[in-house]
Amino acid sequence: MMCLAQQPQGLGQLEIIVGSAVVFLVCAAAVCLAGRPVIGMIRAQQRRFDIVLRRNLMIDVDPRFAMVVSGVVVLLAGLIVYLMTSSLLGGLIGLAGGALLPSAALRYLRARRLRKLEDQLVSGIQTLASGVRAGLNLVQAMEMVATDGPDPLKQEFVHLLREYDYGVPLEEAMDNAAHRIGSGDYRLLFSALQTHRQRGGNLGQTLDRIAASIREIQRLNSRTKALTAQGRATARWLGAMPIVVVAILYFFVDPAGVRSLFADAIGKIIIIAIVALNIVGFLWVKKVVSIDV
Repeated sequence: MMCLAQQPQGLGQLEIIVGSAVVFLVCAAAVCLAGRPVIGMIRAQQRRFDIVLRRNLMIDVDPRFAMVVSGVVVLLAGLIVYLMTSSLLGGLIGLAGGALLPSAALRYLRARRLRKLEDQLVSGIQTLASGVRAGLNLVQAMEMVATDGPDPLKQEFVHLLREYDYGVPLEEAMDNAAHRIGSGDYRLLFSALQTHRQRGGNLGQTLDRIAASIREIQRLNSRTKALTAQGRATARWLGAMPIVVVAILYFFVDPAGVRSLFADAIGKIIIIAIVALNIVGFLWVKKVVSIDV
């Protein structure tokens, strides 16, 4: 009788050991299969941080440090939403939202710096034209902008002239600057300067015509932004409204109902449908109001 009682207990322990070994092997296989793509994604994100922070924004930040900070932001967003909803689906949505925050912050910083550069371009061209009329050549006129110009225009011309001092041809340095800035107005300026260096002519008059053309382009862009301001505001509110409504319901109206929405199967389906339709609507409105002059 004792042998019969001990046999099922031994079989139960054997099943636990075998099950644990199977789970370990499955996890190890998953890590081995997914490890290389994950490492590749991390390295690609580090390169993106390096390009945007050091090349576009000219901020001396270690991309590995930026990667660590972005990882902490993602984990905190997932943890906060998980604690609020007590649901794995809510935690996953929080992780997805947190993963978008670093990229959104980089886009915002880059767009803000680009706006400043475009606003300062006409005054920079006028400084170049004044230097040329005073008898300076193009490089010396650029040195005036690099010395007396406002930031971030000054930073870009300092970087351009540093490449030129290190032996890079001026045409190539201007191409690098146009690619680094990513603005059509700067590409127009540097292309016109390269054409002038090849064909000659009155550089002062050329710079005045470029300044007038860019000023008109910026006026049309401002007019377009004013006409589409309502549509862009609608797109922003469309994207933020579900989050605002859920936050109001959770903190002020019915916290238990919000938790059940993330816990119930039908509620999860509703949440997924809301997120998908919200993304589609946001992208649709953004596409409609995006007009390229």
